[in-house]
Amino acid sequence: IGVAFTIAMAYLFNHSSAFRSLFSGDAGEAVGEVAQNSPASMAARTRMAAWISMLIFSVITALQLLAFGVGAVVVNGIKHTTDSVAVKIKQLDNANIFFDVPLYVGLFGTVSAFLVMTFSPQSSRLIAYSSTLIGIIFSLLLRLTMQYPLRRKLVRQDALADNGGKK
Repeated sequence: IGVAFTIAMAYLFNHSSAFRSLFSGDAGEAVGEVAQNSPASMAARTRMAAWISMLIFSVITALQLLAFGVGAVVVNGIKHTTDSVAVKIKQLDNANIFFDVPLYVGLFGTVSAFLVMTFSPQSSRLIAYSSTLIGIIFSLLLRLTMQYPLRRKLVRQDALADNGGKK
């Protein structure tokens, strides 16, 4: 999925000036030979910086998709084990780190954006804001749609088992 996402991003970058401008601003294309310090030469450098920024953004987003997938697999594994309810609850507590991984990858993206800032301030803001936002959203999705419903179900089962099956 990550590779397909990166390929799609590269396609959009190469075929959509609107998408490319997210990473590079509105730099014109250089046509023919240009002098070393001419504005056209700067446009070519800006395009290369935008390409690098887009690749960094794609890799960070692909890592966040991977982190989300790993979290989903871990929760699904806990859900389908034959262990007791008490063990499942402890396993779910132990798996808490997987729900935070998208946040950590988003933080990594923000730090990476500071490295990009020296050659492309516009794209560094895009990387920083979007990687943080995607990390928060993926972490919340993992917690609200997978962790909480399973924990709630397990706590109810545990309470029923303690009461001898009485509600």
